[in-house]
Amino acid sequence: TTLNTLEVKGRYFVDSVTGETFWIKGVDYQPGGDSNFQDGSDPLSDPDTCARDIFLFQQLGLNTIRIYAVDPTLDHDECMSLLASAGIYLILDVNTGIYGQNLNRYEPWTTYTEDYMTHVFEVIEAFAGYNNTLAFFAGNEVINDDTSAQASPNYVKAVVRDMKNYITNNIKRQIPVGYSAADVMDYRVSLASYFECGPEEEAVDFYGVNSYQWCGDQTFDSSGYDILVQNYTNFSMPIFLSEFGCNQVLPRTFQEVGTIYSDQFSVVFSGGLVYEYSQESSNYGLVNISSSDGSVQERHDFVALSAEYASVTTSGLSTASATPRPTTCATSYEYINGNTTLPDTPAATLIANGLNSTYNRGKFVDITVQSTNYTIYDNNGNAISDKTVNEKYSITVS
Repeated sequence: TTLNTLEVKGRYFVDSVTGETFWIKGVDYQPGGDSNFQDGSDPLSDPDTCARDIFLFQQLGLNTIRIYAVDPTLDHDECMSLLASAGIYLILDVNTGIYGQNLNRYEPWTTYTEDYMTHVFEVIEAFAGYNNTLAFFAGNEVINDDTSAQASPNYVKAVVRDMKNYITNNIKRQIPVGYSAADVMDYRVSLASYFECGPEEEAVDFYGVNSYQWCGDQTFDSSGYDILVQNYTNFSMPIFLSEFGCNQVLPRTFQEVGTIYSDQFSVVFSGGLVYEYSQESSNYGLVNISSSDGSVQERHDFVALSAEYASVTTSGLSTASATPRPTTCATSYEYINGNTTLPDTPAATLIANGLNSTYNRGKFVDITVQSTNYTIYDNNGNAISDKTVNEKYSITVS
């Protein structure tokens, strides 16, 4: 069986060949933290590290990971090939924390430049050739307070437009482009509405919500998930939790997973991604990664999430028809600057002609590392002997 590309159909992601609805069961993955990212290495550049973590992704029962920052000049072929053979898709942010590789949320006009868009297009080119590249995020929580809500919306939407136009002109398939939003109640609905509306080439294809409102022992109603579903009911696009997993009550039990993959939730949301794989300073980790020898140990949260994901059955989940996407925007949006006049692109020539023809687009290759050399310990501290990644899908080597 080959791993097919996914596409947007109505308010869901579907398999482009079988038409089967795809439900995201995933984690956010950026060892070291996205704020510490530097060019020269990233989570998909070392096959041995990838084999270590993909083995553990399979123990968790994942079908998707999200990565926040990559270096597009590196070779990702073997890691992406191993992910694909394991049946795992990638949702990728095109920005990094490095100056010139993101929008300044308070003064976006100073950073929306040709150099910035060149970086964005390099990320697209580097990952467009892989069947398991599910989608790109044009931004993550760029709009997260009153000041950024006034300064940034139309600049983020301009980046979406530029990415979609670049893909249309230069990539062989329409890889979806979306935005990952901080779940701020004041503009929860208005921001999503703003990004959804307008001409097709300016509107997001999907929407991610970073929500941490289910903490500990709660229910669909007490957590506010009922309001979350109500707020997003009338949208036309796929919506999913791009981050979830509140850590205010420890250890985490991930009780919300059963609700996320239930009929109550599936009529609006397409699953979600747990924050986050590795233990960092913010204390959301599923595993500990040793800084001295690269060994990994499962944490209690890993065991709990693995059990919850294993109990999920997505076949037969209820779906809902999409409302028509609004091709015209409102005259104003509550709490945000819903300016529908987007800044002119600084990268018109690149969009029209693509990057230099010699730019190396990623491709599937023969897998040489199926099992990691790193030591992996279970939650009880016992070393796991068989660390082989299970090949679930065949890949076509380019």
